[in-house]
Amino acid sequence: MKRQRHTDRLTALPDKALECILSSLASDEATRTSALSRRWRRVCAAVPVVDLADPKKGNRDTSSDEPIPVCFNQKVTGAILSKAPGKPLRTLRLDAFSPPRDLLDQWIVTAVCSGAEEIDVKLRYWHDSERRLCPFGPSKKASGDFDKEQSDGYVKTHQRLFRCGTLRRLRLTNWTLDLPQGMLASSLETLCLARIVDPNGLLPQLLSNCPRLADLTLQECTSVKQISVESARLRSFSMICCHHANRVKLHSSCLRSLHYKGGLPSESLFEVENYEVVALTIEICEDLSKRESTEVAPVTALISRCTKLTYLRLSLHPSMAYHCSLFADAVRRLPIRQLDLQGSLRNDHAVRSVAVLLRDTKNLEVLSLFPRDTKTQEKRPFCLSDDESDTERKDGGDDRVHHSSRLTNSLRQMYIRCLDRKLRRINIVQYKGLQLERILARFLLSRGNTLEKFSVTSAIDGSQQKDQIAVDGNQQKDQIACEDQVAWEDQTARELRSWRTNRHTRVTVN
Repeated sequence: MKRQRHTDRLTALPDKALECILSSLASDEATRTSALSRRWRRVCAAVPVVDLADPKKGNRDTSSDEPIPVCFNQKVTGAILSKAPGKPLRTLRLDAFSPPRDLLDQWIVTAVCSGAEEIDVKLRYWHDSERRLCPFGPSKKASGDFDKEQSDGYVKTHQRLFRCGTLRRLRLTNWTLDLPQGMLASSLETLCLARIVDPNGLLPQLLSNCPRLADLTLQECTSVKQISVESARLRSFSMICCHHANRVKLHSSCLRSLHYKGGLPSESLFEVENYEVVALTIEICEDLSKRESTEVAPVTALISRCTKLTYLRLSLHPSMAYHCSLFADAVRRLPIRQLDLQGSLRNDHAVRSVAVLLRDTKNLEVLSLFPRDTKTQEKRPFCLSDDESDTERKDGGDDRVHHSSRLTNSLRQMYIRCLDRKLRRINIVQYKGLQLERILARFLLSRGNTLEKFSVTSAIDGSQQKDQIAVDGNQQKDQIACEDQVAWEDQTARELRSWRTNRHTRVTVN
């Protein structure tokens, strides 16, 4: 009887396929495969990607007994020089901590001269605290501007970057914008600028020289005030914590995705040529409890103008779906099929606000909830009638049901059309099993007649616990904590299943 030969399916793949696989790995991980055989060494040298991150965190103390890793600067230089002759470097992704400026220039020039299509370079500095540039942060020192030391110490962008005729995707973080004379970025399709210092106001000039731009992201760019994007191909625009912006003009009839994060915008902030946006993300950083409904009106007006909207994500303070009646009016006539809500569940009113918003999204098919972490939940009594004490059991005698999750009268009386006819999937992320979270979960499950899947992601990642066990000396204590987490997940899954009105709904807890 002949023995069957066991073939290595991975090695049997052609070199081009292996190069594509290794291109999706970090360069130091891909390099390890060169030790397998001569063929793998040749394949690794042909991978057109350099993707490396510096592990340094900013600690100047060199007295540690830990082994010193290979210098990051040498890693990058070696990864670039090890590429096979004739094989162009198509992608350069670096997360570098205070690299020498002349060496940084050499890396970028080499990538540009090689015909790079994507360059993504994030710089970190000794003097940079990397604090979030938002005036609505929890700290008393929260600010939407750079510190003087930060803005003076950022490296200037290399002028060859904006003369590269092959560059299609450019992402820069923590740089000072510097443009060459007669720049031409005619091939650029994706541009992401994060924490960019622009003392000379060069950003409008850059945007006006990108006729093929389709995806633009501006994040924590404090110099952005008035911008105009002339590209007629723009499909996606994101402006995140650019708190000084007061006028944005988007001259594109192809715009399909819009993302805004910041304080309450003015009514004249956005001027969009065509409101055929299908995906809209609104994240309001400031506390809406201190604002009148008229001040929230520009946000709801922006939502209602997007008449073809199918995806909406709302992140609000101080609680999830705050000012729900205003947002409900805005979404009532929109064909929204997917809704994401992020915010705190501080009291029973926040739970009811979510229900009110769902009541007017009649075509909803997918709902995702992201309860924001709160230190405390308000101890407000729930509105029960005299004959409905919180200790009575009217749940079919199921002992597994915790009565602290009882629905309020207002929730019991609400009819949510999408839960009854359309909604297929519900996801709750960072679920802790707090009282208000459980009330909301019970309400959704008890009304979800068409619900196919209800998934919950625990606030404690099981994989993180396993990693902690590997490094912690007290393994027995960590093992107990891991077992407790598994027991909690099992108990939560049983509780959620007991609330289903549709017994075919699949419940998962991860």
